[in-house]
Amino acid sequence: MEIMTHVPGTVVELAVSGMTCDGCSSSVEKALTGLAGVRSASVDHASGRAVVLLSADASAEDFAFEADAAIHDAGYTLEGAQARAERAPRSGGGACGCGGEAEAPEPVVVDEAGCCGGGSSGCC
Repeated sequence: MEIMTHVPGTVVELAVSGMTCDGCSSSVEKALTGLAGVRSASVDHASGRAVVLLSADASAEDFAFEADAAIHDAGYTLEGAQARAERAPRSGGGACGCGGEAEAPEPVVVDEAGCCGGGSSGCC
């Protein structure tokens, strides 16, 4: 049996304008997940926000340039990007009892208290 360890990557939050429906979100998500180094992407048209998890070896700066072009080609506008290091999942229980691990399809970032910020399970 092979034991897999989680290697933290970079989380990039994007502000995207022009999205008005779920189809728009899907188009932007498809454009982002097609880029090199993207482990996952979650896009919400209502907030105009996309959250992308990059692999550990991907450059956030290079990704931002590629994302700008990909989002533009999909018919939308990248208004801004902010990157931060992903925190490694905690094992054995965060403050909310979720264990601080990603249970939702989107990236989950755990804070110092072990809280995942809510996620789909509604904890914290």
